[in-house]
Amino acid sequence: MAATRRSNKSSSTVAAAMAAAHEETSPATPRSGPRARHFNMLREFVLADAVTLCNSASGSTSIFASLKYVTTGNPWFLYAAILLLPAALIFDIFDGRVARWSNSSSPMGRELDSLADVISFGVAPAVLGFAIGLQGLFDVVVLLYFVNCGVSRLARYNVTAETHSDASGKVTFFEGTPIPTTVGIALGILYLINSGQYGDELLPGGKMVLHVLGGWTFHPFVLVYALSGSLMISRTVRIPKL
Repeated sequence: MAATRRSNKSSSTVAAAMAAAHEETSPATPRSGPRARHFNMLREFVLADAVTLCNSASGSTSIFASLKYVTTGNPWFLYAAILLLPAALIFDIFDGRVARWSNSSSPMGRELDSLADVISFGVAPAVLGFAIGLQGLFDVVVLLYFVNCGVSRLARYNVTAETHSDASGKVTFFEGTPIPTTVGIALGILYLINSGQYGDELLPGGKMVLHVLGGWTFHPFVLVYALSGSLMISRTVRIPKL
């Protein structure tokens, strides 16, 4: 009986030793973290981020309204496309103030703001210009230049914001005109619509054909977009931030 117990004890000891050796030689299995949920990212949003998303929603709806005008010819869609851009500007102004009032911010707040601005003050005004008649090949090249200037300007701002900040972390000036200034183009287009100066042949300056470039169509009004884009990427234009 005693011999049997000693045999069982010896077998248990050998089994335990083999199990320990196996654990030492086997690769460690990483422990799984908290279970990911589909809407975890939404929990990181703060109130200011919701205001920023209203900015992007306004710009996106403006784009849809411009496209609707192109397909239907109903000028009320143009009015909607234009008026949604000042609405986007209001949201863009208030998202920072809401962040300060609520004393809350999120890690992706600045990037979210820049992406919303690209939609509302870069792509939407360009699509609006296309809708009112800037559809020549040269016009489209300039509109693409305008959008890319806006993207580049915002990327530069995100990179250099810290170097242009004071001791409190507040940016003291803008290098190049801020992209929301493009709302001024939309308001100018509103004037043209009210005075009937829109469409392929009716835009200010009319329409030109650049034969030296193979017959590219060119509307002089598109130079407003070229000027706006150039001012956004300028390093010599500095505007104090209020």
